[in-house]
Amino acid sequence: MRLVLEGAIRAQSYFILQDPWANAYNPKYIPPSIISKYDRQLGRGGWVWTRNFELDSVAYFFNFLWNYHQSPGVWQPGQLLMEPLVHDAVVTMLRLLEVEQHHEQRSPYRYSELEREGLGPPCGYTGMVWSAFRASDDPQKYSYNIPDNMYLWGALARLAKLNAATWQDSYIAATTQRLMNDVHEGITKHGIVEVQPGVRMYAYEVDGLGNTLVDFDDPNLPSLLALPLLGYELYDQQVYATTRTRILSPANPYFFSGSELRGLGSPHTDSQFVWPLATAVEALTSNSTTQQAELLRMLLKMAFGNGLVHESVHVSSISRFTRPEFGWANAMLVVAVESLLGVDCDAEAEVHRLAGIAQREGHEARMPANKGRDIPQYYEQLEAGIIHE
Repeated sequence: MRLVLEGAIRAQSYFILQDPWANAYNPKYIPPSIISKYDRQLGRGGWVWTRNFELDSVAYFFNFLWNYHQSPGVWQPGQLLMEPLVHDAVVTMLRLLEVEQHHEQRSPYRYSELEREGLGPPCGYTGMVWSAFRASDDPQKYSYNIPDNMYLWGALARLAKLNAATWQDSYIAATTQRLMNDVHEGITKHGIVEVQPGVRMYAYEVDGLGNTLVDFDDPNLPSLLALPLLGYELYDQQVYATTRTRILSPANPYFFSGSELRGLGSPHTDSQFVWPLATAVEALTSNSTTQQAELLRMLLKMAFGNGLVHESVHVSSISRFTRPEFGWANAMLVVAVESLLGVDCDAEAEVHRLAGIAQREGHEARMPANKGRDIPQYYEQLEAGIIHE
């Protein structure tokens, strides 16, 4: 898998240098002249597939580099990170973050479907970083997404440690620290709002002009519900507890409950459909083993039909769902099982896979010429020659 991961890091670094605001890229270069005017107006063409700037994409890239560097058993991971391609992508992303702190004054980013000729809704300076779209690809209501900025803070903290271990770049060191300070100050000043006398919670989005989106959470990640998992070490635990209670209640218009399931839905899908992603996060952040068990049972229900976890499932009819196979949700089910039950899914899957091979081979009548028995080395040699698709 090392070559796959290193290839992904190089590919992402290359694409970032082509257009750091884009959120998806083409595997092959597409001349802009052969696509429609509408697509060109959206910034598509060349290497860019979609140009919906999402702040979480930046954090995911930084975290990818950190996770690769910290993976046990990888020989000299710093060698890859020291390549100019990767270093330059990191610097490019940091410069983008500095620009998008001052979106109104400095940003060249325009997206034709946003208001004000692509600039987006009005916003004031907060210290946080502006973004246009949520992790779900839905456009933001207000320009500063609080969970995205929390996730960015955690990613910057990891990037600072990574810089000390690899590049030792003075610009990266100074910029990560300044951005962390600014983002934290912005979250504290603008992201915590009083919804009732004495009741404070984290807003989902703000604009720096006094407008806030509260009692709402997107079931994707990052999210307010996932706050303890984002690496934002400076969050207020009491404010989070209040936030969690409110977004998992009818106070949130996208909290749905039915005869089979309950949980968080999204503007991205129809009413009464809840997302397994949010159910997994709720289980991972719960302090109640009883509640965790209930949520794990619901997750398994959400794999109705084909045995795979779906994008969203109807709360009263689990046979109704969107996207029959959603890789992200399946991965989060594995994380939940491993974290909550202490099961090593890799080891269990390997046992299951080898048992299948042994069963298949056992049905065959062929025997060694000397009529001897199968030996374990046979299966090891067999596995070494199999290409798994």
